[in-house]
Amino acid sequence: KPWRDCTGAERLNPYNGLLLTPNLDKAFDSGLVTFTKQGPIALSPLLTEPEKFGITATMRVELTAQHEPFMSFHRDAVFRSH
Repeated sequence: KPWRDCTGAERLNPYNGLLLTPNLDKAFDSGLVTFTKQGPIALSPLLTEPEKFGITATMRVELTAQHEPFMSFHRDAVFRSH
C-alpha cells in the first residue's frame, strides 16, 4: 500500500512491502504489474513488451496471509487492469 494512502502503523508494517528488483519495483509502483493472492505475477495490458524490462509472466513472489490486506489494496486501487 503506498505510504500516501497508509494510516498509522501501516507504514511500519513489515508486510506492507516487497523486495523487488528496481525494474519490477517501478512497474509495481506504476500499477503495471501486481501479484495474485497465491503469488504469481499479473501483467497489465498497458505493459507492452514486458520482456524488454526483464519481466516475464512466470515471475512470482512468496506471500503470506499478512501481506493480503496490502496486496488487495494494490490490486484494487493501484493495478491498471485496463
